[in-house]
Amino acid sequence: MNPQTPQEWIDDVLETSPQQWLLRLIAVVTPVLAVLAASAANGRAWPVGMSLVAGLALTSSLRPDADWALAVIVIVGWHWLAAVDGVDTIWLPVASVLLLVFHTVVALLATVPSGGVVPTITFARWAGRVAVGAGATVGLWLMVVALDQRDARGNALLTALALAVVAGAAVLIRARSLGPRSQQV
Repeated sequence: MNPQTPQEWIDDVLETSPQQWLLRLIAVVTPVLAVLAASAANGRAWPVGMSLVAGLALTSSLRPDADWALAVIVIVGWHWLAAVDGVDTIWLPVASVLLLVFHTVVALLATVPSGGVVPTITFARWAGRVAVGAGATVGLWLMVVALDQRDARGNALLTALALAVVAGAAVLIRARSLGPRSQQV
């Protein structure tokens, strides 16, 4: 996946499948949309950051096995924390799910050669896991919004219990997604 010569890089681009081009497009667009979500949440555009994120996202889509995707997520996350004040905006789960999709697509791109096609069953499994992650993200955000509007005093015991329930649910979902050990290859 890391060609050494310009000719090898050109050959790699020419051999890229249409599905891979679509996945790369998704990998470029989703973090840019996450920055736009932050701009919508705070009412100010960030053109320099948008350009930086777009360039790094493009680089990470072309070199998914490198660490450029991590830089994209860190920059978008940092921008959100620095620019948006509030957890009750609808743009928070939007940006979070967009970053989840970006991370998943780049990870998927790193597992398949550029000329390869992701099998339907693999694609369905990854999409199902993204849906579970997105649903959990939105559900947790809804809980935070409900608790934030309640304006009650904090309770450390209830917070610890809620985190234990979330951790237990994550372990249960992970165990069920793997299936019995006899079916694993």
